[in-house]
Amino acid sequence: MKFSSIKTEKNGAVRLFLLDSSKFFERIRTDANNFIISFLRTEATPEHPERYRRYSEVPHICATAELCRQENGALGMAAFNGLVVLEVRQVMSAEACEAIKRAAMEMPMTLAAFTGATGHEVIILVSVARADGSFPTTELEAEAFYPQAYHRVARIYDASLPQRVTRIQPNLRHTFLMPLDKSPRVNTNAAPYHINEGAETTAADELEAHLLALPEQRSEQEMDMTAYQNYERSFAEAEKRIRPIMSQAPVRSNAWFKEYVTGMATALCEMRWPEEETVCHLWNHLKFKDVEGLTEEFVRRITEAVYTEAEANSSYTAAPHAPAEPLMQQLIRRMESRYCFRHNTVMGYTEYRSNHTWVTPWAPVTDKVINTFTTDLQLSGLNVWDRDVRRYVHSTRIRQFDPIDDYLFHVDGQWDGRDHIRALARTVPTRNAGLWADWFHTWFLAMVAQWQGRDRRYGNAVVPLLISAQGMHKSAFCRMLLPPELRSWGYTDNLSLSEERPVHLAMAQMLLINLDEFNRISPQKQQGFLKNILQLPSVKVKRPYASHTEEVPRLASFIATTNMPDVLHDPTGSRRFLGIEVTGNIDVSQTPNYTQLYAQAQAELQANARYWFDDKETAAIMQHNRQFQQLSTAEQFFHEFFEVVEPTDSGAQWMSSPALLMAIKQQAGATFKAPSLQAFGRTLCSIEGLLYKRLSTGRVFCVRPRF
Repeated sequence: MKFSSIKTEKNGAVRLFLLDSSKFFERIRTDANNFIISFLRTEATPEHPERYRRYSEVPHICATAELCRQENGALGMAAFNGLVVLEVRQVMSAEACEAIKRAAMEMPMTLAAFTGATGHEVIILVSVARADGSFPTTELEAEAFYPQAYHRVARIYDASLPQRVTRIQPNLRHTFLMPLDKSPRVNTNAAPYHINEGAETTAADELEAHLLALPEQRSEQEMDMTAYQNYERSFAEAEKRIRPIMSQAPVRSNAWFKEYVTGMATALCEMRWPEEETVCHLWNHLKFKDVEGLTEEFVRRITEAVYTEAEANSSYTAAPHAPAEPLMQQLIRRMESRYCFRHNTVMGYTEYRSNHTWVTPWAPVTDKVINTFTTDLQLSGLNVWDRDVRRYVHSTRIRQFDPIDDYLFHVDGQWDGRDHIRALARTVPTRNAGLWADWFHTWFLAMVAQWQGRDRRYGNAVVPLLISAQGMHKSAFCRMLLPPELRSWGYTDNLSLSEERPVHLAMAQMLLINLDEFNRISPQKQQGFLKNILQLPSVKVKRPYASHTEEVPRLASFIATTNMPDVLHDPTGSRRFLGIEVTGNIDVSQTPNYTQLYAQAQAELQANARYWFDDKETAAIMQHNRQFQQLSTAEQFFHEFFEVVEPTDSGAQWMSSPALLMAIKQQAGATFKAPSLQAFGRTLCSIEGLLYKRLSTGRVFCVRPRF
């Protein structure tokens, strides 16, 4: 197998090298000629190697997959290595690292264990496979398989190692800095641990992973990285200040920890640190968290007491006869000091995360979270009720956040000028590749324009319909159209059209709806409800627990898949569908370059590119879709007994719809179940090439009997 070495140059170019695994283990035994890893260990703190001035020169290693350069310029997976990367961080000494390596190698599925770049973490490579011994072959399969494998083996190694595995977000492309270990431990005969993909990760697994997770460091590119580094630097300065004045209490005793936390909280308060930032850094820098009584709540109570006393002694304290701070104002001050809030305008609920520079994910404010907020406030001495907390959290004081605008803003202006949208369309093999690429390009622009609300009069009424036999990756292609940031909440392929309310709510919250197995939708639904919702620019919905109905802009566009070739039932013409016959397996082996895809859409829409189909294209679409039209029984019998001709042809007759229906009944006999005369007339008008004219008695059609 081959590991991938990734390095970003000063000009932003990404260089990719492949290393054979055996050569990699030999490579990490010695440092590079410029001693880049050795200096990293001396100049950078173990928790924050990115402070190293030559940090950008250290290669990043991806051991989980062999990467390759795709046509669109992005890095894609060439092969899955069958490995899960576990990391044990914040290891205190080289002896502790060796102990963890020895314990890891006792597991039969451990391929290797070695010390990481900073010297304070151990990296463990675990061999895994599917239950049948096979490996995922495509990147989509590997992305689904890897998180399951990670959670399973992490729990197993927790029970075997002297120190718990540090929980990180499982990512197929997880990288670590080029390590340095004179004696890496390698077992080339590691037996893969078999993962049963059918057993999905349970809620308990996810909860455990969340509770055990250490806060992740932010990427260098994030805006608050500089602030985070400044906090860490001043934290180290505060430690230097209090060390000389610490008493001689036994180390790791309750008295020592209380004195240390009190002294640090006081020093950081004097440095004007926010209270929550102080709590977070103090708790995450404490090394011995197994001491009885040493909890985050212990640190929080001491910090609150220090900050409260400092506020009381401040020269800015209100005069003795000034009115006390209102209870709601105290509640808001404490809530805003401890948490960040935003109202997700797409999902319609408030989200929160801890108010500090450590990365924590945004989560919705549920009833359980409200109860937690209330309990914490009451423990801090505020006599508040859950209704007080809910009144604030669900008020207009919370800032608005639109995840769609946020994503499009970050890709805006990054288009490289290449046509990535049509390139994505060409991964779908079809007989009309050029036509399909043009149609897909227009539809893709319409989807993005729908999110932006560019046209409030019309919705994106066109639906690409992928038609093929089973197993050609149609659903996987549809799922790949959205980037992971939006796909996790903005994509669905299990929407039922049986009830209008859930459909309208999904159209207001989802970005892309896949009408999977389109042939299950009845002709009545196609010609009625579905045609109606496809053209809606806005929908009226009543959100869960809401007291009123509101009109909101529609966000969702539609795409569909089916295994049946004759699925369109509209006798007046199916102009709302782009029927595409897929002639081979869709190439889903490469992850689309989402930044370029949506940057291109942004750039073209800003340049006023057309994102709707004109009359000529609509006529071509209707003509193209006739091959997928399911003929009604009446139309089939019509073609059986009558021929469409010109008036000048021999044998041509002008017959009314009642006369034609009566003639078909006489010729077909009891096998023909006649429709209503009105429905039969609509069927005749939709037959291609059938001429008619109006008389005082009604329409007559030009036909020639075959009997």
